[in-house]
Order: sequence, then C-alpha cells, then structure tokens
Amino acid sequence: MHRRHLFPLLLALSMASPLWAQSAPPPSGYPTRSTRENLAAKRYVVAGDRAYIVGTQDGSFPGMGFHIKGKMNGVWSHPLKLLDSYQFLLNDTPLPAATMFTSGPGFVQLDLPLTGGLKIVRTEFAPDGLPVVLIGLEFQNVSAGSANPSLIFQPTSEILPAYPWSSTKPTSDQLDQADHVSFDPLISGLTFSEPGKPWYALVAGRVEVHGPQDSVQFLGASDLGNVGKKAFGQLKWQLTIAPGSTIKIWFAVAGTHVNKAEAYAALLLGLANPGNLLADKIKERLHALAQSDAKIPEASVQAAFNWAKLNLADMRRIVLDAEIRDTEEGTVYPSPLVFFPFLSGFGAGYPDYPWFFGTDGCYTTFPLVAVGQWEAAEDHLRTLREVSRAVNGSTGKVLHEIVTDGSIYFGTNTQPGDVNETGEFATAVATLWRWSGDDNFRDENYDFIKAGLTYITTALDTNHDGWPEGAGMVEATGLGAEKLDVAVYTIRAVNDLDEMARSKGDSETASWAERQVDALKARFEPDWWNPGDHLYADSLGLNHPVPTDPNATVVPGPSPFTQLQQFYWINATPMETGIATIDHATAALPILESPLLTGNTGFYQESRSPNRQASALNTSVMAVAEANYGRMDESLRYLHFIASELDTEQPGALPELFNSPDYNYFQDFTSRAMVMQAWSSYGVEWPVIYHFLGIRPNIPNREVSVIPKLPSTWPTLSVDNLRVGNGTLSASATMEGHRYTTTVCAPFGLRIMIGYALPANANIASVALDDNPVSYGIRDTPRGREVFVTANSGQPLRLVITTR
Repeated sequence: MHRRHLFPLLLALSMASPLWAQSAPPPSGYPTRSTRENLAAKRYVVAGDRAYIVGTQDGSFPGMGFHIKGKMNGVWSHPLKLLDSYQFLLNDTPLPAATMFTSGPGFVQLDLPLTGGLKIVRTEFAPDGLPVVLIGLEFQNVSAGSANPSLIFQPTSEILPAYPWSSTKPTSDQLDQADHVSFDPLISGLTFSEPGKPWYALVAGRVEVHGPQDSVQFLGASDLGNVGKKAFGQLKWQLTIAPGSTIKIWFAVAGTHVNKAEAYAALLLGLANPGNLLADKIKERLHALAQSDAKIPEASVQAAFNWAKLNLADMRRIVLDAEIRDTEEGTVYPSPLVFFPFLSGFGAGYPDYPWFFGTDGCYTTFPLVAVGQWEAAEDHLRTLREVSRAVNGSTGKVLHEIVTDGSIYFGTNTQPGDVNETGEFATAVATLWRWSGDDNFRDENYDFIKAGLTYITTALDTNHDGWPEGAGMVEATGLGAEKLDVAVYTIRAVNDLDEMARSKGDSETASWAERQVDALKARFEPDWWNPGDHLYADSLGLNHPVPTDPNATVVPGPSPFTQLQQFYWINATPMETGIATIDHATAALPILESPLLTGNTGFYQESRSPNRQASALNTSVMAVAEANYGRMDESLRYLHFIASELDTEQPGALPELFNSPDYNYFQDFTSRAMVMQAWSSYGVEWPVIYHFLGIRPNIPNREVSVIPKLPSTWPTLSVDNLRVGNGTLSASATMEGHRYTTTVCAPFGLRIMIGYALPANANIASVALDDNPVSYGIRDTPRGREVFVTANSGQPLRLVITTR
C-alpha cells in the first residue's frame, strides 16, 4: 500500500468509535499566570514547533499584524496560515467572551462566564512535532437539572502562505485565491483547501464523556460557504450533561502545504488522545523549566527568569519543504533557487516575526545557552549557515531574514546589510562551543565563519581602514557607512575565530585573526571615541561614497572619515562586548543611563523622537554592558525594566517594545509590536548566569570559571542543573557583610576556578577552601578585583573570602 493512502485509512479506523479512552490527568504543581483585565485588548500565543494560535485573551480573533496586514492572527502551521478564526455557539448563540485568561507551561486556558447552568473552560495547546493545534471545550453542569444544549463549532479559513506580504510585489492578496470548504466523512469534519495547491486545513472534533447519563451526538456539518476569499462551515453536536457531570470536546485543526496525508496524520495523532498529548506537553515544558534552576531573591526577577525559558521553548520552529527564493527586498517573486526539505530553529517573535532571522538568532543564542536549550540554537545556526550558503555562495555572509516558505527578504551579497550578523554568527557558534565542548559543532561551522569574516573585513572594507561598511542593527538614514555595532561585533568575532583556530591547530588562521584583532583594537579608541560627547560615535561618515553602502551619509573634506553622533542605542555595544576601555566605559555608561537614552521603562532606540521607544533588546544590551564593568546594581536596573513587562500583555510573555514616549503599547493590533519576542530573554538569563553568578565555561579546555559578583541588594543567588559539557553544574554565591561565599559542584574532569569579584582595591583578610586556608590569586578586571582559587571538580567546593 502506498504511504499516502495509509494515513487516511488509519485515521478512519482510529475514529470509527464515537468515543475514546479517557485521558491521563496532566501533571500538577506547574506555574501559571492569569489576568482578568482588558482581555479584548490583549493578544496571546500558544505554540508548538509546527503550529500555533494567535488571538485575543477574550477568545476572539480580530485582525492583527503588519506583514500581511490584519492577517497574522489565527491558526498557523508554517509556512501556511490555516484559519482566520473560530467560534463556538451554544443553542445557536455565540459563547460569551472569556472573563479570565491563564498562561501555563505549554498551554493556555480561557474561563468563560456561567452560561445556561454550565461552567465552561477552553484549553488550547499545540503538541510539538505535529502540524496541529488542539482546542478543548469543557462543560460542567453545575445546575440541579440535566442540560441539553446544542453546540456548534464554526471555523473560518484563510489559507495563506507566510510570504508574499501586503507591501511586496506581488502582494499577498494578489496571489491569494478563494478557499474551498467541504464536509469530509472520513474525519466527520471539514476540509478547507486552496485551488491548485496541496494546501489543506482539516478540522474535526472528538468527545470525552465522563458520566453514564451523559451523551453527545454528532449532527453533521452545515452552512458551508464563503465570505470573500475565506471559507466557513459549521460542525454541530447535541449534548446531554447530567447534573454535576462534565463533558469535554476536543477540536483539532491540522494543516499541510505538502500532502494531504500529512494533515490527516496530524489530525489522527492529535485527536487520538489529546489529554495525554497535553500532559506530555506540560512535562516537556517543565523539563525546560527545571534546567538552569536558579533561586533568585527577588520574586519579579525569578518569575521573568523562569517564564523566559518557557518563552524560548515557545519560539521553536520546524518547517518542511522550503523553496528558497531571493525576493530582493520584496520587489520580485522568482522561481526557487533551491529546495530544502527541512528547516529548524526558532522564530523571532509573535505574531509578525515567526520565521528565521540572523541577528535575532545570534542575540538569542546567549539565553538559550544559559538555560540549556542548546539544540534550538544549534539547529538555528545550521539553518542560517546552509540557507546563506545556498543564496550567498562562498562569501560566508549571513542572511538577515528567511521566511518559513523559503523566501529571502534581505541579507544577500548585493544588499548593504546586515553586516553585523556575519560577525554575530561567529560569536554565537563560539559561545555554544565553549559551553558544550562540541568540537564537531565548531568544525561544521568553521569554514563558513572563516569565509564570512574574511569577506566582511576585505570585500566590505573598500577604504582599507579595518571597519566593514554596510548596515548594522540600526535601520535609519543619516548614518555613515561604518557603524559602531558592526565594528565591535567584528572585533569580537575575529577574536572568537582566533580561539577556535588555535583549538584546531590552524596556526595560519589564528595568526591572521590575532593580527586583525590587534590592529582593530589599536584603531578602535582613536577612531570611535568622541571625547566631547563622552561617548563613542555611532557611525563614521566617509568622505566619499562606497558601493558597499551607497545610501550612507558622506562627509566631504580632507579627513577620510568624520565621527557622527545620532545617539542611537548601539552606543552601548562597545560595553556590551567588553571592548571599551574601563575609563571610557566609566564615562559613557552614566550618560546612557541618563534620561537622554533611558526612560522610565527601559533603554530607547534613539534619544530623539520619533524613536524614543524602549526595546527589550536595547535594554538587554545595557544590562549586559553594565555587568561587564562590574556595575551590577545598574545592570539589575535594566533587568528590572524587562522583568516588569512580563505580564503587560500576555501573562508570562516578554514583549518586544515597552510603553514609552514614542510607543503606545496598546495601539492598534495591526501596528503593535510583538507580544512575545525571543531576544527579550537576553537581558534576564544571561546577566543572572554569566555575570551575577559569573559562570564562564571553557569546556574545550576542560575548565570552568565561577567568579560571582552580586547586586548589592541580593544577599544570595544560586543555580542547579546548569548544563555544561556532558553534565550539569550547581553553583551559589552569598554576600554577608565582609564575607563572600561561593560554592560549586561540577562534573568530574574539570579544572574549576572558584572565587568572587570584590570591589576594586578590596583588602583580603582570609581565603578558605572547604574550611582550609589556601593560597589564592588576584586579578584586577573591569568587573572588579577577582580573588580566586583553582581546584579539581568532582566534589563540592566551598570558598569563603573575608575582607577587612
């Protein structure tokens, strides 16, 4: 039998009975966050790696998003949107809006008002590995009599690919066709399809009956039709619910852009036992939560740290059968260049950035590493590498934006950006490699990194001053050809390449990289530091146009370059990377902390309107920048900004932008920023683990450094089950007056540098390891005076430092 005929047959056999086995109860003791306020104005997302739902917390689906304007809501299984909306009718009357919304680990729950003596709860989740979402509707009869309502499930389709968009050529609407709907007796449900395409959305329901006097009768489908290009239909049941009894009906929405059999299979597996799938989903999320189990002495930061892990898990994205095409920034829609059967990584944000990005992937690698979700980062970097190679050839330039259908919007060799991403890719790989010790991962990316860094330091440096030309993180006019973030990320990346080359014994590459880093560091302060502003220039304007950035500002004159200052957030990147000198960091950071760039909610995009928008990424960069120079209280201030946004819209979700002078958070759904953004976790997870606890693995060298420095208001901080190498590590830091205690328990076979970063010029009274006086080392660093002892792992270590 051909495989494409097997799944429908299995589905028919599995669904022959109107009822199924009872579901196992979900795990208990998991965290939730709830709200009852302004539910109609707040979006939510509930996601798996193959499908997700975006709606509002009252249970409705207004138009959302700007890429395909007003159409980024609904049910998606990338690269397709499946449904625009769905609603339920009880006795032919729409169910009332939810009055409470709850986020849980891997699911959401909507509590509806008491209706006709029925307590109604709606549960939604998307099991990982399947292109399906599951919606559970539970009816509990709390009245004294039997309830006999009819129930209608009414889905409305909108089968659309993730690309084209509303502003591209062609537009989404120009390629969209009217959907078709039909009743499918094989599933006792509805099939929506797009003419001439293997694009399908399947919808069906199954019933759990709990009491012997309860019954559910499926009455069939009706009212199939179209409104515009959307299609709709109704599935109807007659319910009988005894007093005190509960009935639960699960609805599945499955989709495919490959073969209808895939959608049938997803529906089959989704509806076979949704309760068990939900229990599995919660267990998976609780496993993610248990990794990097930090104990933080501040409830708001603890919550943000934990829910950021769940946000990162919710960003996972897997797509099949991607057709790679270069759209030249949305101006053409050519035939595919190449076909990829599988792409894996994580999306940047919901609802408008659910696909793969270069720069988002690199910033997000830091928190993914810190919380042990390495596979997501590794897969994402592989996707960036392979698709970039397919489009950009041997240059090693990293693409900026890869839509889930395979469309490339920006980042090709012919476009002047985003140059920072090529350097950031190298750093992301190096960071993963240091924590995992996986030389194979280093090696599979090594040649691509070498090519990319060679390309940006030669082909993109037409005036041979060492600084690559082209766009960086700031997408704005008025900047010179050479950007500050590109410069510092290049220095850091070439230094990372130097380290990887030496570990491989590639002395030629290591020597080249060392010379490059030395030359760039020697030039950096003279070229970029502006003593008048006490800041670094955010770009350098060249005295002639360059083909690598033809729209850049040119400053005519005898000087080859002129420092330009527009007070963008990238002013913090020299401190974020630790490249700034201590003196210059000490001068610059207070200015960046001032109302010039820092508002009441975070760090602005720019100091001037209309860009005084506080962003999670910018604020994260400042949290890291401050910590690099031992300013832990200031770092914590920026971490607080991020943590305070945890419940702004969806409970437990860190958003992209914060309410600020030039950004009204609750603006129209079609212009609002992301409700959940991957890189928002950068300024929470990374400072806590890497800076406050000071955990710095170098597993390729079989070394781990644990040298904490706590904010002054935190007496203690700890982490268990922190993933390093092939094992896990536990560490803690305690600060009591003049006594500083660090503990470490690490896997066998490592050299541990255990210590504490004291204030500069601290006087040491005693140092004891496991209650025994011990000789120690001292080194003065930008973080402070690091006092440390080296010991072997394999047993718990406890270091106590006492100062005078």
